[in-house]
Amino acid sequence: MENAEQSTSRDSRQTPSRLRLFAGAHMRIAMTALMLVVALGAGMGIDRYLIAGTSAGQQTASITDLKHFDVLDQTYQTIRENYVLSDDITDEQLVYGAAAGMVAALGDTGHSVFLDPEQAKAFDEQSKGELVGIGVQIDTTGNLPKVIAPIPGSPAAKAGILPGDVITEVDGKSLEGMDPSEASDLLRGEEGTKVKVKLIHAGETEPYEVTLTRTRISVPAVTWAMMPNDVAWIYLSEFSSGATEQLQKALRDAKSKGAKGVVLDLRNNPGGLVFEAIGVASQFLPNNSPLIQEKDKDGNVKITKSVGSNGEWQEGPLVVLINNGSASSAEFVASAIQDNQRGELIGETTFGTGTVLQPFRFNDGSMLLLGVELWLTADGHDIYKKGVSPDTTITNEPGVLNAIPETFSNGEVDEEQLKKLDDKQLTAGYQAVLKEIGSSS
Repeated sequence: MENAEQSTSRDSRQTPSRLRLFAGAHMRIAMTALMLVVALGAGMGIDRYLIAGTSAGQQTASITDLKHFDVLDQTYQTIRENYVLSDDITDEQLVYGAAAGMVAALGDTGHSVFLDPEQAKAFDEQSKGELVGIGVQIDTTGNLPKVIAPIPGSPAAKAGILPGDVITEVDGKSLEGMDPSEASDLLRGEEGTKVKVKLIHAGETEPYEVTLTRTRISVPAVTWAMMPNDVAWIYLSEFSSGATEQLQKALRDAKSKGAKGVVLDLRNNPGGLVFEAIGVASQFLPNNSPLIQEKDKDGNVKITKSVGSNGEWQEGPLVVLINNGSASSAEFVASAIQDNQRGELIGETTFGTGTVLQPFRFNDGSMLLLGVELWLTADGHDIYKKGVSPDTTITNEPGVLNAIPETFSNGEVDEEQLKKLDDKQLTAGYQAVLKEIGSSS
């Protein structure tokens, strides 16, 4: 994606002191992107940065000069003098908690967020598609974390962990009713360390236990499988570094195997790098197609467009799958395809990110991801806390996990497997592509 990279460089030259990223990953599902290997926590939403975060600028005012600063100082003193377990918490924890609370007070829930040094490090690793952990994608929407799929070749995959498995305990601690961020903390750890995990296979009642060694894992952004009648199902899990290149390869491979149509699966995709979103959209849209509009606090609007006329699937039947776990860059791409009338969107209304984040790095390694712009669809529709609506609404039954290509052997889905799928959204997407193939024949 030479053109996309040039566009990124141009943007960075225009704004050398700040870095833009699309905010949004709904952390309920977004942390599946962290594969519970270095999960940052639940309930917040972040996106990956464009190149590298900027350092915090000079202070325009000091918090100590504020009228109500005494409240913060008095709170600290009161905790230190009176809290029964004061010795169990560090000053660092109190300061980071205060910083996180200040950002939470903005009301930009799921978008702007403060990350402590450990969380910031995990954020950086994720953007590169490299993580340290056991290697499972999980859904934390239920009372207990449920495995969507183990990453191929990971400790979890080698230990026999299967899609649909429920994680009940970590190192002897029950996850029943536990906040997903706490569960993530239990699974998270240094490379080479061990963790004991208790799970229950789907449909069974007896738990099983495995001891896994955390390792560095390369997480593919794109996986795909060929469905019956030459329909390529391409799953884009996140817009991490290299996503465009991986998508190009998947599309080329699919075409070499006779693909006549494409189902692009963006469900539960928490977002990612801006230039990767541009690169991905440019595979499906002609050069200079409007992708999004960005509006700053003064109301100034800038239009971002696709680049290049050599996209791998700029013509041919296309359907895009979305759900309420699709956020930020996933919404960017889906809305661009919809507004340009390039393909049909099937599924559920997306998360509704709508902000452009700027990361500010602090001296201790912590980071503030702050919403500094709003982004609108190519046609100028505001999606902040509204989301992108599908052309055809299809909702999977409660408890049904979205199918992903990794669960099918040899990268192929046969007719019998397709009939057994409980994933109504995927089935509807497949049928819609078949209809397009038929009408174009």
